[in-house]
Amino acid sequence: MSLPFTDQQCFFVAILVFAVAGFQRGWRRELVSLVFVLLAVFLVRPDSGKAFSQVVSRLPQSVSLLTTGTAQASTGGGGTGNFMGPLGSLLIFLAIGVIGYLVGNRAFGKPSTPQERFIGIIPAVVSGSFVLAFLSNFFPKDAAGRSLFTVAIQPPDPGNYLPVIFVIAVVALVVALIAARTKKNPAKK
Repeated sequence: MSLPFTDQQCFFVAILVFAVAGFQRGWRRELVSLVFVLLAVFLVRPDSGKAFSQVVSRLPQSVSLLTTGTAQASTGGGGTGNFMGPLGSLLIFLAIGVIGYLVGNRAFGKPSTPQERFIGIIPAVVSGSFVLAFLSNFFPKDAAGRSLFTVAIQPPDPGNYLPVIFVIAVVALVVALIAARTKKNPAKK
């Protein structure tokens, strides 16, 4: 059974969901969530995750070199593999994202002005793009670049929609600026 949606339609629906959430949560909360999503992408992505784990695994050798003047012998592979497998990466990514969502809610109250809400669309769309990029890179692909994921839709590549994301951000910023300039003028009697 296949879904009658194209990858572009799925991408825009997902971005719309993130934009609505950003409008409801405001820019402060969404900015905190964006930082956590970027952290999750950095830590869990295979390329950066391996580099990060190699740096961490070499810290004892570096400390030994700095304190004693001689390098400590390496004790193995450096622990670059993910001990939980591919599902572990997804769970870690989701956990970091949820923590960011909760921290944003605890740190800041609900937005009080319309411009705070409209500006919230910008970090929400950016974090939504990173989440979709992570998910599109998470699933294995064949030699032609098509996903081997069993759902009958192709995960979209957010890099193809960067101009659209930029236009959404500019429109949200313009609307926020217009909302900030319009003030309620009390009627004089």
